[in-house]
Amino acid sequence: MGQDGNRRGPKVLLVDDHEKFRMVTASVLEEGGCQVQTACNGHEALEKLVESPPDVMILDVSMPTMSGFDLCHIIKRDERFKDIPVIFLSAFGAPEDYRTGHEAGGAVYMVKPYKHDRLLNIVRMLAEHSRRVAETKPKES
Repeated sequence: MGQDGNRRGPKVLLVDDHEKFRMVTASVLEEGGCQVQTACNGHEALEKLVESPPDVMILDVSMPTMSGFDLCHIIKRDERFKDIPVIFLSAFGAPEDYRTGHEAGGAVYMVKPYKHDRLLNIVRMLAEHSRRVAETKPKES
């Protein structure tokens, strides 16, 4: 694994309008070694995304003013952020929800309640993939 022994854990932006869920999920991720930023809606998430792009985003689907699907569409149309993997965490688990998440650009769709170790493993896997993609891109001058 070379010289990346001092690499910090994945940077995650967690977006959910329910404060308790944000707090619990952020705690799970932090205990798993992730660096977590949170946002309570899509507009706040876009601000934080510009300030400090994460390795992975976790989006609730059902939020007021801007759904997680809408937020993902915006992110995937922006050249700066289109390669950031998105995990949808939702209370909705019908087949059409999974399909809509995939069509919006999501990498993974998970239904609440979720297994903590599964979420951590998926975040780590997607973050590593995201870092590898970033390393292969030509640097802008």
